[in-house]
Amino acid sequence: MRIHVTDSGGAERDVVLEGRPEILPSASSDHSTAMSGAQVVVTRYGQHHHFEQNGGTEYVDGRLLPVFSWTYSTSIAE
Repeated sequence: MRIHVTDSGGAERDVVLEGRPEILPSASSDHSTAMSGAQVVVTRYGQHHHFEQNGGTEYVDGRLLPVFSWTYSTSIAE
């Protein structure tokens, strides 16, 4: 799944997520994302889903994008 993220410096970029939990949508809407270094965090339905850069790349729409693999999820404390 390609997703649009904003990194810690405010730059916008696209990345590819793989191994995502079923709760995440197949399109990049209805959730928030954050990118810090080699990690992307997707927030949806009270959980943070963590993805780490795996060193791979994938061509999407003629662009070479970095690939991030799902590593774990955490619940948001209320």
